Amino acid sequence: MKSIIALFSLTMILSCAQPYAKIEVQDTKSQMVAKIFEEVSEERIDYLKEIFSDSMKMVNAKELSFDKTQFIAGIEDMFDLFEDISFEAVDGDANGSEIETNYYENGRVWTSVWNNFSATGAYTGQKINFPFHLSYLWDGDKIIEEYQFFDLSQFENEANARASMNNTNTKVGFVLELGIIGINPGYTPDDVASMLAKFTTFMRTNEPDGYDYGYYISEDEKSITLIEKYRTSEAALLHADNFENGPNIEPFMKAFTINSFVLFGNASEELKARVKAYGAEHRAIIGGWTN
Repeated sequence: MKSIIALFSLTMILSCAQPYAKIEVQDTKSQMVAKIFEEVSEERIDYLKEIFSDSMKMVNAKELSFDKTQFIAGIEDMFDLFEDISFEAVDGDANGSEIETNYYENGRVWTSVWNNFSATGAYTGQKINFPFHLSYLWDGDKIIEEYQFFDLSQFENEANARASMNNTNTKVGFVLELGIIGINPGYTPDDVASMLAKFTTFMRTNEPDGYDYGYYISEDEKSITLIEKYRTSEAALLHADNFENGPNIEPFMKAFTINSFVLFGNASEELKARVKAYGAEHRAIIGGWTN
């Protein structure tokens, strides 16, 4: 019995001593990934077309998936959005930015990158610097999957500036000046705030492409400015459908009078016609940008 226990203990010790994965920082695959960032810094695309598998999948920070054609188009779009792209040097000492490759017992190989992206916006002129993390899954000497972990807002802001400059921005919005207290007796600021909380919950639940929705009350608590923004005219039309056919139109119209209504952005003809019923006038963008 003692022999069996001793053998079991030795087996457990040996099992625990075996690493499930081996980490390398100076291996060929880590160096291949390091070259990706060297090429990107020079705005060269050919090496990326070579190292990424034709059947690759890229998943961005919003969990959206892209194939190789879309991925390469995205890199080329980044070259248009930014100038002077650079990354921090890596040296394998685990201080600061690094590239490391994990070789797992089951044969899977992953390379991970921690670094900072620095560049100057080609349309805003703004200098940016932010941290990012990428993970690459290998299939032989080709990268078959890439996963991105970083804040996409800097890319979105630059893309918005470009779209506005080129007059191709699809985002639209409403600015409404509303009358409340005095004009509509019986509504206190607390009543209005409670009602707007319900409107906001409805908006968040049913209209994912409505990305800005704010009510701003005056100091005398007699008027409100409502600002709404939508990614497309179609999203704004969905809001109109939900408003007119949903639970919010009756309390809204009882609480507020619409003193003015402006539709702004490159709105579709259908949207322009739809909001005319509320006395809206359209304003097209001629400068600046829309976030």
